[in-house]
Amino acid sequence: MHYFADVILPLPLSKAFTYILSEEEYKFLTPGFRVGVPFGKSKIYTGIIFKVHKVAPQTYEPKPIEVIFEEYPIVTQNQLTFWEWMSGYYLSTIGEVLRAALPSAFLLASETIITRSEEVEIEVDELSDEAFLILEALEKRDLKIEDIQGILDKKTVLPLIYELVELGYLKTLQSIQEKYKPKQVRYIRLNPEFLEEKKLQSLFKTLSSAQKQSECVLGIYQLTIEEPWIKTAKLKELVSANSGIIRTLLNKNIIEEQFVREDRILLKENHQIEKFELSNAQNAAFEGIKKHWKEKSVVLLEGVTSSGKTQVYFELIDEQLKERKQILFLLPEISLTAQMVQRLQKRFGNYVTVFHSKFSIHERAEVWKNILKGDSKAQIIIGARSSIFLPFNQLGLIIVDEEHETSFKQFDPAPRYQARDAAIVLARQHNCKVLLGSATPSVETRYNVERDKYGHVQLKERFGEAQLPEIQCVDLKEAHKKKEMKGMFSPNLFSAMESVLNAGRQVILFQNRRGYAPILECHSCGHIPHCTNCDVSLTYHQSNNQLRCHYCGYNIAKPQQCNACSSPLIEFKGTGTQQIEEQVENYFPNFPVERMDWDSTRGKYAFETIMERFSNQSVKILVGTQMVTKGLDFKHVGLVGVINADPMLYFPDFRSHERAYQMLTQVAGRAGRSAEKGTVIIQTFSPQHPILQQVRMGNYNELFNTQLKERKAFDYPPYFRLVRIVLRARDYHKVEKAAKWITDVLIQYLTHPVLGPVDPPVARVRTQYLKQILIKFPDDSKRNYSKEIIVKSLKSFDAIGQFRAVKVNVDVDPA
Repeated sequence: MHYFADVILPLPLSKAFTYILSEEEYKFLTPGFRVGVPFGKSKIYTGIIFKVHKVAPQTYEPKPIEVIFEEYPIVTQNQLTFWEWMSGYYLSTIGEVLRAALPSAFLLASETIITRSEEVEIEVDELSDEAFLILEALEKRDLKIEDIQGILDKKTVLPLIYELVELGYLKTLQSIQEKYKPKQVRYIRLNPEFLEEKKLQSLFKTLSSAQKQSECVLGIYQLTIEEPWIKTAKLKELVSANSGIIRTLLNKNIIEEQFVREDRILLKENHQIEKFELSNAQNAAFEGIKKHWKEKSVVLLEGVTSSGKTQVYFELIDEQLKERKQILFLLPEISLTAQMVQRLQKRFGNYVTVFHSKFSIHERAEVWKNILKGDSKAQIIIGARSSIFLPFNQLGLIIVDEEHETSFKQFDPAPRYQARDAAIVLARQHNCKVLLGSATPSVETRYNVERDKYGHVQLKERFGEAQLPEIQCVDLKEAHKKKEMKGMFSPNLFSAMESVLNAGRQVILFQNRRGYAPILECHSCGHIPHCTNCDVSLTYHQSNNQLRCHYCGYNIAKPQQCNACSSPLIEFKGTGTQQIEEQVENYFPNFPVERMDWDSTRGKYAFETIMERFSNQSVKILVGTQMVTKGLDFKHVGLVGVINADPMLYFPDFRSHERAYQMLTQVAGRAGRSAEKGTVIIQTFSPQHPILQQVRMGNYNELFNTQLKERKAFDYPPYFRLVRIVLRARDYHKVEKAAKWITDVLIQYLTHPVLGPVDPPVARVRTQYLKQILIKFPDDSKRNYSKEIIVKSLKSFDAIGQFRAVKVNVDVDPA
C-alpha cells in the first residue's frame, strides 16, 4: 500500500503537488502540517499539507517529503477552505494565496544563504561530526543548502540546519533567518549559598580587587530583595555590568542563570478596566444590531463622525468574550491600530493582540501561534487586511471599521483581494457575525442594504455634547484674483488658523500629495524632469534635496539649472505636504508642526510617536495626506483645512466622486469632537460643485442615489462586476500585440463588454510598458462562467512562446 500527500507550495502554481509518504507519516500527518519538500531538480520549499490520500499521481513519480517542522498542524481546515475560495474568486493561484497568508518566518527555501553567527559561543564538544564540518566550512565562506549537501554527501540536511539555527550557531541572509524562534529572556540570580550574611561578606572580600564584579554582585543582591530572578537588562540599567562581567561571575559560580520564553508582543498591562455607559442612541443601535443578526449575518452600522460607533463595537465584543469567542477587528490603516489598541485595552485589559505588516517576521509568527492555540491574550485580534488569514478556531465576530476605505484592497502582489468582502466569506465559514462600520459607506455596501441583503442601523447625531462642524467652501479664484493668498492659504483659512491656535486648540491641514512639489519646470523651454524608468515626472523632496520617482524610487539631486537648455529659470509647480509644512513653520513659528505621510511614518513606531505628540498637544498643527482622514480621534482639534479639494473631484475614475465625498467628510469629522464646535474650510476653484455641496450639507443619500443612476447607465458596480487584466513587458510592440490577442479571444467568447486594450494613466513603470483590458459582466449567477472563460483564455495565452516575456496580472473587483 502506498500513501500520498498533496502539498501546497509558496509558488504561483495552480494546484498542489503530490508527495509519497511512509506509513508512519500517513498516520501522523493531517491537512495543515508544515513540511519541507523537494521541488524541481534541487530546490526545497516549505509547503502545507492540503490532503492525505492513497491515490498515486498519473503523470510524475512522487518524491518523499524532506522534513516535518512541527508536531501539530499550523494551518486549520477552515483556512485551507478559505484559501481555495480566495484562489478561485480572485483568479490567483493557491500558491500565491499561501505566500500571502503564511508569515514569512514559516517559509524556508533552499536558495537560502547560510552564514556563521557570532552572537553565540559554540560548544565544540557537543557538536556532531556533520555539524562540525558545516561550521568549519563556514569559516571560509557563506554556503547554500546545495553546498552543504555536497559537503556532507547527503540530501537530507534541513533537519541539521534547523537544529543549528535553533542553537543560534547559524544565521541566514534569506528565508532561514526568518524561521520563527521563541524569544528567550535571560534571568540571573545570586547563588543561594551567598545569601547567608557571612558567606556574602566573604565573597565581597574575595572580589575586593575586582571593583566592577563587586558592584555587579551588590546590584544583584539589592534586586533579589524584590524578586528572586532578575532580568539581565534590568541589572545593566542599575549598574554598569556588561556581558563579560556577567559571564565571569557565571564561570566563578557566583551567580546562576536561566532563560524564560517570553512573547515579543508585550502590550502594556492594564489592571484598571474602564467601563462605559451607552447613550440612548448608542443603546438603540446596540439592540438594533443584535435584532438584525437574528435574520442576517452582516449588518451595516452607519453613524456620523464622532457618533460613538466604537463604544457600540465594544459592547458587542464584550458579549462575544463572555462566550469565549475570538473577535477580529479590522482597520484600514496601521496608523489607526495604536489609538484603537489603547482604547481596547482600557476596556478589555490583556485580551488584545495586534497583527500587521510593520511587525517583524518573528512577532507575526508569535501572534499566529497564540491565536492557533486559543491563548486568552489573543481573543481580540486587531489588525489590517492581512489579519483575515490568521488561524482562528473560535471566531465569533468580525468588525470592519471604516469599511469604505480602499486600503482594504490588496494591489500587489497577488492575490488582489478585498479584505472587507473576504471577511464576509470568512465569517460564513466560521458561522459568525459581521459588523461593517462607517460614516460614509461604500456604494456597494449601501446597495446591499437597499436589496435587504445586509441589516442597517444608524447613529445620526454625535455623542455627548459634540456638534457637527461648520463646513465652509472658499473660492480660490477670488482669493488669487485679489492677490490675498499667503502661500497656499486663503484669508479665511489663515485667519481661522490664527484664532484657533491662539485659543489653545489644534489644527489639521489635509493635502493628498506627499513630497514638496510634484513638478520642477523650466520657464525658458518648458522642460520637466521625468523618471528614466517610468512615464511620470519626478517629485521634489526637500528633506534630502532630491527629485524622486514615487513608482520605482529612481532619484537625482535637484538640478541648479535646466537639464535641457541650461537655463537657471526653473521653479516648482504644485504643492506637497513638505511645502505646506514649510509654509506653516514660516507663518506660525511659535506653534509646533508635525507631518504625517508615507515618508514621515516609515519606522515601526513612527505613527504612534506622531499621534501621541499630537494627542498630548506637544504638536499644535498636523499636516498630512489621507492618513489623517481615517478614524483618528483627537479631542482638541478646532479646525480642519483642506488645501485644495479639486484633484479629488476631477480624477478620471468612476469612483472619484464617491471617494471625494468620503475623504472630505472623514477629514471634516476630525474637527470639533468635544463640547467646542469645530470648523472645516475647504479651498477649491469649484465651490459650487455638487459633491462639495453634498459634503457641506452632509447629504449622503443624494450622493448615493446620483451614483446609482450613473453606474446603472454605464454598466459599473454594483450592477456589473469588473475584472481588469494588466499586461507588462519591456518591449512595447510585444505587449501591444499580446494585449490585442487576449482582447480578441475574450470578445469572441464573452457576450459582455470587453474594453481595451488601452494604456493606463501611467503607461510605463520600472522600464516595463503596460496595457490594460477591462471586462464587465452582470452581477448574476453567470459570473462564474465569465471567469472560467477568462482563466481558459489566459491558459491558452501562456502556451504561446512569443508571449513568454509578457507578464499578466488579473484584478477582480479592482478598487
